[in-house]
Amino acid sequence: MPRSSKKKQKKAEDFKKVKLKVGKKKAPAANATDTSFTARAIVVGVQSISADKSAQLTNSHNHTLKELLAQMRHYSAPTRKDSVVGLGDFAALHPAALRAELGAVISATVRLVVDSEPGVRRQLLRLYGTVLPTLEPR
Repeated sequence: MPRSSKKKQKKAEDFKKVKLKVGKKKAPAANATDTSFTARAIVVGVQSISADKSAQLTNSHNHTLKELLAQMRHYSAPTRKDSVVGLGDFAALHPAALRAELGAVISATVRLVVDSEPGVRRQLLRLYGTVLPTLEPR
């Protein structure tokens, strides 16, 4: 008998009405969900699309040599391939600028010789076949 009376008391505590105090706010329900949120702004420095590149040397797709060399380290194979194509385009438009930055170009493209994607390697061979013969030996 005593056991059942304890269980009844515990059940009664669960359904007991909470008395409101004067001047106090109503307590939130035990199953209430907090729906408040905060928003933050994303600040993007300078986007490549909106930057004015009229004073810089660019290829036909408006990419500078620095951007093309950075894209050669991209994780996506099509992006790496496009950067090699863009570098060939840049070399055709500005051969003197390519000769001036030849060390950086060679160090960036050497990594792509052993690239896992055959399309990137094929495009790199085309680039070397067109650019390297145009360079005069020192």
